[in-house]
Amino acid sequence: MFCFSVNVTSYIFQPLQIWNITLPTPVFFSLFLLLLSLNCAAVEYRLPEGVTLNQQKVNLSLAPHEATFLGETSLNISIDQATDVISYHSRDLTIKSVELVNGDKKVRLPVVAPDEYDIVRHQLKKAISGPVTLNISYSGKINDNVQGLFVHGKNTGSPYIFSQFQEMEARSVFPAFDDPGQKAVFEFTVKIPADLDALHNSHPVSIAVSGSQKIIKFAKTARLYTDVLVLAVGKFRKVTLANTAYNSSFYSPEGQNVALPDDIDALINNSVSYMADYLKLPFPYDKLDFFVAPISTLAAMENVGLIALHSNQLPEAGSGKNDICHFRKLIAHEIVHMWFGNHITMQWYNDYWMNESFAEFFAAKIIQQHYPDTDRCIYTPQFSAFADDNVRSRPLRSLVRFRSDNEGIGELAYTKGRTVLEMLEQAVGAADFKKHMREYVKQVAGGNTASEIFSDYFSSYSFAPALLQSFTEQSGYPLVSLTRQDNRLYLQQQSFQQEKDKLWTIPLTIKEWDGHIVKHTPVVLQGKRLQLNSVNPDNSFFIDTSGAGYYLSYDKTGNAPFPVSLLSKPEKMSYMNNQEALATASYLDYMEYTDGLVHILNTLPHHSEEATKALSALQNAFIELLPQELIADYAEYLVAGLPKALQWDILLQQENGGQWVEFYGVYLQQDEAIKAAKKAYSTTKLTELKHRLAVLRVIVSIATMQQYTALLDMFATADSSVKDDLLNALGYVSTHEQLSAFYQFLLSDVTNEFVIDYRFQFPAFQPRHREFVAEFFRSNKARISNRIADDKLQWFPYNFLTACSLQEAELVKRTFSGWTTVPNLKEKLSTVIEKIQQCSKNSANSLASINRRLQSSK
Repeated sequence: MFCFSVNVTSYIFQPLQIWNITLPTPVFFSLFLLLLSLNCAAVEYRLPEGVTLNQQKVNLSLAPHEATFLGETSLNISIDQATDVISYHSRDLTIKSVELVNGDKKVRLPVVAPDEYDIVRHQLKKAISGPVTLNISYSGKINDNVQGLFVHGKNTGSPYIFSQFQEMEARSVFPAFDDPGQKAVFEFTVKIPADLDALHNSHPVSIAVSGSQKIIKFAKTARLYTDVLVLAVGKFRKVTLANTAYNSSFYSPEGQNVALPDDIDALINNSVSYMADYLKLPFPYDKLDFFVAPISTLAAMENVGLIALHSNQLPEAGSGKNDICHFRKLIAHEIVHMWFGNHITMQWYNDYWMNESFAEFFAAKIIQQHYPDTDRCIYTPQFSAFADDNVRSRPLRSLVRFRSDNEGIGELAYTKGRTVLEMLEQAVGAADFKKHMREYVKQVAGGNTASEIFSDYFSSYSFAPALLQSFTEQSGYPLVSLTRQDNRLYLQQQSFQQEKDKLWTIPLTIKEWDGHIVKHTPVVLQGKRLQLNSVNPDNSFFIDTSGAGYYLSYDKTGNAPFPVSLLSKPEKMSYMNNQEALATASYLDYMEYTDGLVHILNTLPHHSEEATKALSALQNAFIELLPQELIADYAEYLVAGLPKALQWDILLQQENGGQWVEFYGVYLQQDEAIKAAKKAYSTTKLTELKHRLAVLRVIVSIATMQQYTALLDMFATADSSVKDDLLNALGYVSTHEQLSAFYQFLLSDVTNEFVIDYRFQFPAFQPRHREFVAEFFRSNKARISNRIADDKLQWFPYNFLTACSLQEAELVKRTFSGWTTVPNLKEKLSTVIEKIQQCSKNSANSLASINRRLQSSK
């Protein structure tokens, strides 16, 4: 393909039909420029332009006890302009035959190996155009890892096959146009053992049994992209919720005990009705079922018609409000995807953030609307993003050529993107935001989209396109300071990571208190500095109204602080998170900040949200700041000032009782907390134990080697819900012997169907273990690489994200010096090193503050 130079000013644009959507002139013009600029670069790693998949039939013969499967597929393709190359995606498939049908002519094509982008390119003798069909026969592998088709439940006696196609994994199950810009109709037929069932995006239209085999033909799907296709094969239990709008059914593998919350039908209906009403766009599909199983690396997946849900996400009996909130948000998030992601789909993975951020944004709205009493989990998502978003991080929008590139964005696609949308909504107003969203959705429904298209629907606000661009195309985040000079107030911004010449467009609303009334002043900070002419310089201010800003703020005016009692719940959480970040970065005196946390725990109710946050912040100091030599003295200092004679039996019944017992038992090593944990552990079944994870962490932290071995052995026979908590507790070891046993356990076959990658980090929370952890990684790279796929392995340096010294930065560099062949790991390693070095620099003042206080208290 050639790239041509085009004088775009010579064209007059009219509203145009593209990707099955009608675009207004400004939107199309922006899109035209975008595609023109990307066209040459895209040809290398994407399928050629002008070739469209309309419909595909996929026939599979498979069984859970087999390691391979057989497949046949027919791709009905339209070619707009004559081409002598026909292309599609394939990975890890053994292609047996390829036939090209063009009119009444059939040509057998030679089998060709895919390139580095998994693209198979057949060179034709003559150029062809118009409708053609590719018929391909092949075989493939059934995986153990959660990629493509995989098998779980081998050890239960009732194994089952499930699929995970997001992202770029459908190509490992059938030759495909595995590209979000290629939405098509799919028709699946499966041949399976007669005693099994199969589930898919659509309902079966025929089932025929012949001897030991069963053939199930499914109805044609709606126009979908390959990521959200799904297939399950096995023996399943079914529960249908008759009170839901689409008679939603929950399927689970035979032998799995799945207890659904009593209000699950209301949650589904509330989510569907909220989205349909907000967008004025009905639910796009005719099926809304769920598949619930222990699906290792997945929490959930938005497959059309059959949403996947990890069984450990279901709240247990007696779960606290926060756990229930997370579950409700997760279900709402996956249902929102039926509109954003599935019905309205990114044109390419560089806009993957639009899938996840829009789903998070509207899921939070659903929780706010229907469950305001249990909405704490939706507050301030930006503060969980800041740790991952620094100089070396990938921006939300960046070049994506391989699966590992997209995986490299991580949680930022959810948290940062959602916050940016909330900033935009706050700046334009909720009513206008809804109006523009409806206009946007009306135009792109059923088709594909890009950031530029969305941005253009808000172009009447001069700041909006720059806001979206500056936060999605740059890494990092700003520090917004309020200063006073010559009796005038100024807002100014700088990169929190102190990167030169990096600026953002920041709409924000200043909350102002004059001692009598609260006033709100909206402003837009676009340059380095902005004078505030409409506010009284003598008043008190809170910068982050609604807690919706993707920035940290610093009030340097010296004015009286804004009364915390006048802040909303999200604003209070934003304030406390902001203060923690400023103290950690040495903008505030660390021990004055610490004393404030201790004061909260002594004066506010123990179950309050402020107390929960204070406990978390104090615990973070042990994990992310303190060197080993200061831990004992710092703990002793805290114990002297913290609440004593706690009523542990009562405290452990409160929702935040787990935070109390873990902080006092693991980090402060207080006897009464340890006794309370031991009592709870010995007198209550683990399946019924409230705050089970926190109690287990205390038990592990004080275990002898013999006791620790017994805990490891317990895993094999434990209930599935208990197993996840054990995996999250067993790394809180006290000796290197236990640490080695923990890592050997993670790499053993007993954890095969569980996520293990992030669980290597738990021992490294303790500074005394980091050298040992590093040596284990160096010595066992091959074993670790064998268990963890490259797209996940790139994140392995993050196991040291809590380190905070230059010596540890060098340790991490040495540890991963031999891992450079892992795709994108070098980038992640740079991010971690940058974070450790920044922490070391910032912590100098904090540690000096701690040392001064410890010396003066002796």
